[in-house]
Amino acid sequence: MSWLSPKDLICPIFVQEDLKARVQGESMPGFDRLPLKDVVDEVNSIVDLKIPAIMVFGIPTTKDDQGTSAFSQNGIVQKAISDIRKNIGNKIAIMSDVCLCQYTSSGHCGLVKGDKIDNDSSLDVLAKVATSQAQAGADVVSPSAMMDGQVKLIRQRLDDADFA
Repeated sequence: MSWLSPKDLICPIFVQEDLKARVQGESMPGFDRLPLKDVVDEVNSIVDLKIPAIMVFGIPTTKDDQGTSAFSQNGIVQKAISDIRKNIGNKIAIMSDVCLCQYTSSGHCGLVKGDKIDNDSSLDVLAKVATSQAQAGADVVSPSAMMDGQVKLIRQRLDDADFA
């Protein structure tokens, strides 16, 4: 028989760029969308529960065809990770979602060229996203974009940037 305890869990954090106050999660009750100003307090509460890790998901204000806010050092995920790391240190592992669907105007996990997803150009952007999240302080980047070859290229780019 298996037993779960808080040490076995990863808590998701949904941080939304344009919020002034917490918004109740409709599709996932109990998991609210947070403004950046509330993230550190929320993570401190998670630390108090002895949950060892969080997964940060961002909801940006602006979207474009290249998903540029996904890899901006001023992006919502990067700001949240940086704030958490500065204020909480290493008391919790910070994981981040590496995908483009929240950041592209198409809503797809990859970049659209014509009427198709361009896997190769998407890989380059996903690697930028992962590297920017690592630079902000993420312990683990979590590729979820469903692009062929993403893990290999992300690993290479993280190695190139001295994130072993």
